[in-house]
Order: sequence, then C-alpha cells, then structure tokens
Amino acid sequence: MTGRIRRIGKAAVMALPLAFGWTIYTAQPTPGNFLLGYLFSIVGILATGLRGDSLKIRNAFRQIYNLFAYIIYMAKEILVAGLNVAHIVLSPNMPIKPGISIVNTGDRDEDELISAISAHGITITPGELVVDFQETSEEGVLMIVHSLNMDISGDNLKQDQQRRLKRIKGILGHD
Repeated sequence: MTGRIRRIGKAAVMALPLAFGWTIYTAQPTPGNFLLGYLFSIVGILATGLRGDSLKIRNAFRQIYNLFAYIIYMAKEILVAGLNVAHIVLSPNMPIKPGISIVNTGDRDEDELISAISAHGITITPGELVVDFQETSEEGVLMIVHSLNMDISGDNLKQDQQRRLKRIKGILGHD
C-alpha cells in the first residue's frame, strides 16, 4: 500500500510543472484551467507508467530554482536562435552552412530521462535538431545534432549542453 501511495505522491509532484506548462500553452491562466492541466498530467503520468525514479526530492527549493533558471535559459536560447534563423532566412543570399555535430550528453549515469530532456532542449531551439543517439562504451551517450548554420552553433553546442546538464540534474535532484 505504501508503494502505491509513494507512486501517486511522485506523480502529484511531477505533474506540477506539466500543469504550469499546460496553463501557459493554453494561454488561459485561470485556476480551473490549471487544475484541469494538473489532473490531465497526473492521469498521463500514471497511465504511461512513469515511476519517477529519476526524480529525487532532496532540496525542493534548489530544484524549483533550477527549474526556473532552466526555463529562463531556454527562453533566451530560443529567442536568440530564432532571431539568428530569421536573419538567415531573410538575407538575400541565405548564408547557411548546414552540418552535423556530435554532442556528448555529459551524463555519466547515462540516464535516459536526462538524454531526452537534453535532446528536447536542443530540438526546440530554432536551427538545431537532434536526429539520433549513439551509445558508446568510452564516451557514454552521444547526440547527433543537425545545425542550420555550423558557424553559429558548432562549438556552442557543447558549452550549452554543459549548462543544460547542470540545470537538468538540479531539477531532478541529482546534484
């Protein structure tokens, strides 16, 4: 019985950021809409069988801080990349230099959730797309990333991944 209660408790905690996302996405910041998003999130988490094993609530304040810092960081990255892509597309000669980069997730534990969140962070950034993963015994999990312009994103991808990884681990309580 305590296992079931613990699972529902973790689902309740995991559903909070999803409910905030729902509220923002639907552009209806009402208590009723938040509650609806929260209920959908709990049902979705329980229905998909997510156990929340990667979520460790150790220091909730630090985890919430990392969540907001990650959201702000990603919003800035999306805005800057969007402006860069708009500049490229609106330029008369479209100075693009597409290419493929290999970026290490940097996660020594090879946690699939961290890899998925990292890939999502790269993919929602305009001009970049994670096209595949590659697991190696020496380097761990590698992401294969297609970039619209290698001059802009080539070397930055590895530095950005370190920043993302720090925040993601902080959100999940892995620090």
